[in-house]
Amino acid sequence: MDVFVWSLPIVSGLADGLYRGAIKISQVHRFLLLAGSYLFALPFYLPLLVAEGVPVIKPAFWLVLAAHVPLLLIAQILTVEAHRISPLALTAPYLSLTTVWLLVTSPLMRSGTPSFLGGGGVIAVTLGLYFLNIREGQQSLLDPFRQLRRERGSVLMLIVSLIFAITANLDYLAFKNANASFYLVVDHGIVGVICGLLALGYWSFGRIAEKELKPYRWWSLPLCGFVIAASVVPHMLAFWWIPFVPYVIAGKRAGVVFFSVAIGIAISLMPRFGGRYVEERANLNWRLPGVALIIVGMLMIIFWGKTI
Repeated sequence: MDVFVWSLPIVSGLADGLYRGAIKISQVHRFLLLAGSYLFALPFYLPLLVAEGVPVIKPAFWLVLAAHVPLLLIAQILTVEAHRISPLALTAPYLSLTTVWLLVTSPLMRSGTPSFLGGGGVIAVTLGLYFLNIREGQQSLLDPFRQLRRERGSVLMLIVSLIFAITANLDYLAFKNANASFYLVVDHGIVGVICGLLALGYWSFGRIAEKELKPYRWWSLPLCGFVIAASVVPHMLAFWWIPFVPYVIAGKRAGVVFFSVAIGIAISLMPRFGGRYVEERANLNWRLPGVALIIVGMLMIIFWGKTI
């Protein structure tokens, strides 16, 4: 059972990594991409909804939903922008900071104090992020921090990681006040509709380029819908057996960091893209050790970071 339980967040992360790869190569407008992705995800939640049934909905559920929807919307808009302007190998690993935020703030949330090795995992993640921003010929130990400030995609993903630390706790609260499937249908349905309205508004004001609306580019919409469902369903189900949010997120982030970087390198090598993503292979001699440290840090949090 332990193997199955811990496979849920990791599978969730692998699907999330595939979603980020689809974002990278998709050329439809960001609002259209998000609208189609979240609306196409809805049918995949129906079997789980049939199995779980419509829950008894506690009043707190609607408060959680009201907070979660705008935060998820902002995070997803920033995510699409970050992955499109910066390499996946540089931006996706910043999602590991969600685990750090959750673990560091757990004492404040009265959900326990990190163990010594759990704190070591946080240090490993932080050091890995430092390695990501090392460049050949740097002259100071502070250069990676200056590089981070100049890399807009990284800055955006730092913001996203903080937002996801909040939404991860909201996910768990929604799960406790209804059930996973009902929450996903309502939450993602609202996000999809809002993004659709934003796309319509942008189109009416001429803010969407004609090439971003070409129907032959819409292949990414059902793919993104499927992988979003494949990511969030195991994520929510993991809460049945792992009722401590940082553990679930650590497992998920380990999967998403590994697979996102692998996808980025893979698309940079594909002749069909004509070298469009060659930046995915830049500075790999520093980025890959950084990614390895991040994954090791998250595994330390999972296996030895139990709170005391």
